[in-house]
Order: sequence, then structure tokens, then C-alpha cells
Amino acid sequence: MPEIPIFIPLIVAGFFLGSAWTNKDLWAAKKKAVLASAISGLLNAGYVWVLTILKMPVGNSTNSGVSLLVISALGAFLIVLAIYLSAVAMIRYRRGKAIESEE
Repeated sequence: MPEIPIFIPLIVAGFFLGSAWTNKDLWAAKKKAVLASAISGLLNAGYVWVLTILKMPVGNSTNSGVSLLVISALGAFLIVLAIYLSAVAMIRYRRGKAIESEE
């Protein structure tokens, strides 16, 4: 199994995560999560492509270039989506708990 570089998805997740704190619309949060995930997937695939061009070792040598690009893009997409949606769920849970304690 190839090793997926994860620092680009973490940077993108951190950058877009700040917008979840002020957003009160759940539909807009879902759209931002998909957008952030797509951007992360594209950036990660581009990063792996550049590393492949520069002949730096990325993942196993048994994987072809295209499959490594697809796996890294999909992995980055899923990483950011999981981080973003779990943060949004936690924010919603804590806001609901704060509202209940005020009443």
C-alpha cells in the first residue's frame, strides 16, 4: 500500500476549519467540506505528481504513477472530509449542549 503524503490535507483542513466555527448553516458547512476536500485532493495529487517528476521516492515502487495519483487524491479528499465533518459535528453537539444548560 502506498504512503500518502498527509501534510497538505492537514494544512487545507486547518485553513478551512476556521470557517466552520462561525457558520450556522449546515448545508453551507457541507458544501465547504466538499470544496475543501476537493481542493486538498487536487493539491495532494499535484504534489505527488511533482515528486514523481523529480524522481523522489513516493510509496511503493510497484504502483504505477496514475494509481498513486488517484490514491493520493482520494486519500486527501477523505482525510479532509473526515476532519471537517467531525469538527462540524462536534461544534453542533457543543452548541446544543450549551443551549440546554442555559435553559
